[in-house]
Amino acid sequence: MITKLTIDEVIKVATSKPEQSVFDWKVDFETPSDDEKKGELLKDISAIANSSPLSYGFLIYGVDPRRPDPVVGITASYDDAKLQQFVAGKVQPTPEFIYYEVSAGPRTIAVIQIAPSKKRPHIISIDIGKVRKGQIVVRRGSSTDGATLQDLFEFFYGEQSAYFARVQHQLGLDVRRQEALTAQLAELRRGEARAEEDIWNAVGFTPPRRR
Repeated sequence: MITKLTIDEVIKVATSKPEQSVFDWKVDFETPSDDEKKGELLKDISAIANSSPLSYGFLIYGVDPRRPDPVVGITASYDDAKLQQFVAGKVQPTPEFIYYEVSAGPRTIAVIQIAPSKKRPHIISIDIGKVRKGQIVVRRGSSTDGATLQDLFEFFYGEQSAYFARVQHQLGLDVRRQEALTAQLAELRRGEARAEEDIWNAVGFTPPRRR
């Protein structure tokens, strides 16, 4: 279960460190009313989910850390249930997240808080706006980029991957299968040598020396 941040904690996240892989801030929340905005929101959520195997990721709306008073406030509210319904099935596997709003006096800040994920990669599964089905995006510093070969290796074989134990198990099975096959072949060769020697002895000849 995801524990929501308080307003003080939200402001601390937004102002105490630069924008990074597990945090992105935006001055306003744009209601996903058209395909371009929907695609952008899917990209932002999946990018942070793909970058956060150990810690929560945050999309914080209604703040501008460059200002003396970073709390700007959003101009339109939204609902967690609507956002959950929107994202479900459009990113596979679906990241675990919640949307909530916190008040700072007369202003409101919106937060999309994304749980640490070991089920990476989270892959966009539809064409919508500027994003495409099969796209894998990753948050790097203050920008969003496509996944690299190194990212894919980390997703499937890294120690923080949900697939790591399964890969280790499969590798162990493969090693044991190979060892069993090698032992079986060795036994077959020994049996072949014994059978050949028995045939030579049966006909009264000395078996030729093996080279």
